[in-house]
Order: sequence, then structure tokens, then C-alpha cells
Amino acid sequence: MANSSFDQSVANHKLSYDVFISFGDDNIIKNFVNHLFSDFKRKGIYAFKEDTHLLKGEDRSPQIYTAIEQSRFLLVIFSKSFTSSPSCLKELVKILECKNKNPEKHQIRIIFHNFKLNGIEPEVFEWKEALTMAAKLPVWDLEDLVNGYESKFIEMISNHIFNELNNGPLHVGENLIGLHSRVDRMNLLEFTESNDVHMIGIYGSEGIGKTSIAKSVYNRLYLHFESSSFCEDVDKFVKQNGMIPLQRQVIEDITKEEMKIRSVGEGSSVMKRVMGSKRVLLVLDGVDHLDPLECLAGSRCWFGAGSLIVVTGKDRQLLVAHGVEKIYDVEGLDFDESMELFCLYAFKQKDPKEEFKWLCEGVVRYVKGHPLALKVLGCFLFGKTVREWENELDRFRMYPIYDIQVLISRFSSNKK
Repeated sequence: MANSSFDQSVANHKLSYDVFISFGDDNIIKNFVNHLFSDFKRKGIYAFKEDTHLLKGEDRSPQIYTAIEQSRFLLVIFSKSFTSSPSCLKELVKILECKNKNPEKHQIRIIFHNFKLNGIEPEVFEWKEALTMAAKLPVWDLEDLVNGYESKFIEMISNHIFNELNNGPLHVGENLIGLHSRVDRMNLLEFTESNDVHMIGIYGSEGIGKTSIAKSVYNRLYLHFESSSFCEDVDKFVKQNGMIPLQRQVIEDITKEEMKIRSVGEGSSVMKRVMGSKRVLLVLDGVDHLDPLECLAGSRCWFGAGSLIVVTGKDRQLLVAHGVEKIYDVEGLDFDESMELFCLYAFKQKDPKEEFKWLCEGVVRYVKGHPLALKVLGCFLFGKTVREWENELDRFRMYPIYDIQVLISRFSSNKK
């Protein structure tokens, strides 16, 4: 089992937003930022927006400063209208202050939109000092990076933030072809914005990528919750170690305190008590039996408002019977994704070598997008000649596609 052993200085701060953008008031910048917001939304990046999140009738500044404090990425878009705006310069001061106080919590990105900082001399010393500090930070410049093409610039910014958000405390793996697009389709934003308790499932065959998706979801969301725990390969862990150690580990993840549990019933009772008042993210990976679900996440009433429980497994009916409200079927990779993943293991490059191309196409069509099978076969065939490939691929016909696990087991053991 893997738990949520990430940097405590980050864990102590629940974040409300992935991104806060500070920008000027001219129409060109507003148009650019609107496109950026749209791209964020498509990628499931939760950004603070004044027209959505500011409370009407309340003072603007305190709400803006709170949003800055509760955002992971702080984007500052420099333009002529920004440096001439007192409110923008005050936001810059606050952003730098937050970064200095909690360097592990916030990441600042300075963006120049048709702008150069030279010659800007604000009257207020604090603003001048903030501009001097900002000038020393790395800059993304629209002209320098993409020759002024805004669409490419927006894509670059949003891709960078998306990838950083997915780079969390859990190691997901290498060569994650197609992973982020599948997580993106889960529309995770609805769970960060909700005060309801949600229970969702990730369903698919063995080796299809359920655990990788679950880890990516955890990395993407854990900062939005007060407490979190990730339990990997639950059924296997319980079989080897029993239920009590698993319950104890979840409780310790949630409370950050050591806990003695004498029975499964006591463990469930303690879990209900410690989680009932918290906004919790709990991921239960590899659950195909009822007992772990009943002992670790008996019902929604165990959890505080806004909690999210994610369960992965191969038994769809079990998820339905336990009241899982949304079940995401993990689909196999498409042809291009499969080819890239297979080649990364067969040749250590994204594309097939020319003399092997037709053989690669045969493998990809045969495996039908199964990630683990593609990896195993790629490793098995690495370094072999065309003739050896032909001989080995002839053996594929012995294994019908519905016995993909037999194929994986056979070639894995041969590889060893």
C-alpha cells in the first residue's frame, strides 16, 4: 500500500484554486486571458475568476488577496495596463509576499505580453521593489517563445501548468502515453467545486491503466482537500497483512497521528469519527471484494462535506452495488498511442525503425490498445533481429486476444 507521504509544508494548506491570474484592464489582455481561461477549463484546471468567485456587495481587495493565498500557481501577465494599475501592482506585492512566506505552496509564473520592463518607475516604493523582484524571476515572453502567436503561447502555458499539477506526491510511472487525456475526460473540476460527498469508480481489465489513472487523479486533486490517503492494491494488501493495518494507515494519513486499532469494527468506527468532519480524498485501488469497501468506505455518511472517494477495480457490478455514482470505463489506447508506447519499449524511441514498421503494426493491431501487453511485448522484442521478431510474432497466433493475461504472463516469464 502507498500512502500520502508528501511534503508536510504543502499538506498543511488546503488550496481552493489551481491558478490565480493577475492582469491589466485593456481589451487585448482581457481577450488573451479569456482564451487562457477557456483552455484551462478544457484541461480541468481550476482557475479563480472574478466574475464567478467574487461575492457581490463585499470588498474586492480582501477577496482577491484570499484567492491569491489559496492558489497554487500565481500567473502575473505584464502589460502596459498592468504596470499603470495600482490594483495590479498591489496584487503583485501580495503574490511575492505569499511566495516568500510559503515557497513550497505557491509557484509564480511571470508572463510578458508585448511588454518590456525597462524604464518602468512607479511612485510607490513598495511597488517599485516588487517590480525589481519580479524582474529577477524567469519570464515567459510571447515574442521570444512563440514569435507572437497567442494560440501557441496559451497552449504552452496551459500544458505546463497541467503537467505540473499532475506531478504530485505519487510516482505514476514512465512513458505515460494517453494518461492525461483520459484523466482530463473525467471532468475533475466538478469534484473540487462540490460540497457533496462523491464516490466514483475506475473500471477496466487488469493492466489497462486503472492504477496509473488513480494516481494521476490523486496527484491532481490532493491539495484541494483537508486530508488524503492513497491505498494501492487493496485486495492484495489485505490478503497479505489483514484489514486492521490498512485501516490504521488510512486513519494515520487523515489525522497525521499514530493510532492503535484492536479490531476491524473499531477501525471502521474510528474512521467514521475522524473523517466525518473533514473534506477527504480517499483512493482505494485494486478493490474487487466487498469487505474492503465496507470496512474502508462503508457509505457516504462516513465522510465530511465535499469529500471524494475513488475506487478502482475489475468488477463493475461490485462498484454499482456499493453505490458508486459514476464509473469511468478505461478504454485501450488508440492506434497512434499504442504504436508510440510499444516503440518506446521495443526501440527506446517514439517511432518504429523502418525495417520493423510492418511488424510493429501487426503487434499493435493484435494487442488492441492494452498498455501492459504493449510494454511487455516491447521489452521482450527489444534488441532482436527482424527474423527473430517474425518467429516470435508467429507464436502470437497461439493466444486469442481474450487471453491477453496469458500472453503477458508467457512473455514476461520468457523475458526473465
